[in-house]
Amino acid sequence: MIETTYADADEVSSKPPLPSEPPTSHVNLEETAKKERQRIEQMLKDKGIRHGSYPRFTVAVKGQKVTIKFQIPPSCEVAQLVANLVSHLGLKVDERGGGSDVLLRAWDSSVAWQLTLNPLEKQKETGFNEGHSVYRSGDEGDLCILIFRSLISSDKAEIEFLKQGSLNQKELEAFVSALELAGGRFAQSSSLVNKPREGSAQIPAQKSISSLEAMGVRIYGLDAPHQNKPYNEISWDNIAGYDQQKQEIEDTILLALNSPEVYDDIARGTRQKFESNRPRAVLFEGPPGTGKTSCARVIANQAGVPLLYVPLEIVVSKYYGESERLLGQVFSLANQLPDGAIIFLDEVDSFATARGGEIHEATRRILSVLLRQIDGFEQDKKVVVIAATNRKQDLDPALISRFDSMIVFGLPDEHNRRQIAAQYAKHLTESELAELARITDKMSGRDIRDACQQAERSWASKLIRGQATNNKEQPSLPPLEEYIRSATNRRQALLSVAEQRNQNPSPRMKKPPLDLLSLQSTAL
Repeated sequence: MIETTYADADEVSSKPPLPSEPPTSHVNLEETAKKERQRIEQMLKDKGIRHGSYPRFTVAVKGQKVTIKFQIPPSCEVAQLVANLVSHLGLKVDERGGGSDVLLRAWDSSVAWQLTLNPLEKQKETGFNEGHSVYRSGDEGDLCILIFRSLISSDKAEIEFLKQGSLNQKELEAFVSALELAGGRFAQSSSLVNKPREGSAQIPAQKSISSLEAMGVRIYGLDAPHQNKPYNEISWDNIAGYDQQKQEIEDTILLALNSPEVYDDIARGTRQKFESNRPRAVLFEGPPGTGKTSCARVIANQAGVPLLYVPLEIVVSKYYGESERLLGQVFSLANQLPDGAIIFLDEVDSFATARGGEIHEATRRILSVLLRQIDGFEQDKKVVVIAATNRKQDLDPALISRFDSMIVFGLPDEHNRRQIAAQYAKHLTESELAELARITDKMSGRDIRDACQQAERSWASKLIRGQATNNKEQPSLPPLEEYIRSATNRRQALLSVAEQRNQNPSPRMKKPPLDLLSLQSTAL
């Protein structure tokens, strides 16, 4: 007997007890549950549905049956989910304009509501029923789908598949389709989506995007990932090395945006008072050329939400009060986007320096707006701030404390330099790449890329001038010596700049980087 708690206690007493079922080996049921999970994961993989883009599901044993369930995200309508399940599992009928039939039972009370769906079987038409379809419910061992929602707790609605044994192919496809729909991907491309509602949501989104573009904000990632362009056009493969940083970005930002309900479930289970553990602000810190901005573009491609790149020049204004108004407007428009957004602030140290005696009032006001906006994000909004800096020591301590995570992009080690070199000089052997990695010590990824490009240009000029032999059947490519020469010249130039900086400290070290005094004096 399966122990089930119904929403209405009166309904429980009115229902006859379930007939006893032959005993089944618990070990066999556990093995069946394990195989069901593998089948579901394989079908998700075959359909190209990435892990993290759908709700987390569990497969377990309940009594003599296997149960598969997941929580329904708030963004998914239960009615749409029911329609999807009925269209997959319902008995197709020709009467009443077609469609599909299932047996539905409902319980409702002041504390919860519950629905159960049972597929039907068509009986043979005989006697006075001839010409009409007669249906009966399936056996106790057949599939039962239960949808339950508590009205006295903050838990989401839950859908559960119950069956004695394995799901057949049709039932498996129905579960995966429901999982896909709940994850949101199906809703974007299916013709079953409520078109008027979708259009009404797009109108304010388009207005917000137009307003942001008019301000000068660069918007990336408007196209849904994996749809209008190849997945590998902008991906982690374009950024060599930095595997740890990529993992941190996925754990901190991407998965939290794609599957927020998983993070919320953990927070509800660990905290006395629920508070989202999803990040609102993340800091990318590291020297120039270490991939901070490149990672932001990959995030825009994979997150499924637009990335708003806010250039410094659109924030800074010579008019009194205009700078902080513009920054506040960027945040306000981002919050109006229905699917959320990522706000990327590059060189944040230029307008968010530590508050002290020499800081200008305009810089102080901009910083104040930034702090208030990060603190004021609503928990259910999918808006994340990513700030990048190569001078963390210049940032205001209050701003640093607002960052939920700080990801460090240091200069690449020898292993990462070797990977970067292989991306721009794939024709070199492993030993040659190792030598090039050794020569480029203390150089950033951008410096290594620039050195490789300079080697290509230098070699091309030699071929044109006839200073190098060119094979007509196969193009002549730069040898290792050309790359070493370019890398050495690049490194010497960098060392020269560093020495000059040490001998003549920049005025930036003595005064705040953003000085609007002269600008605002002119305006006043």
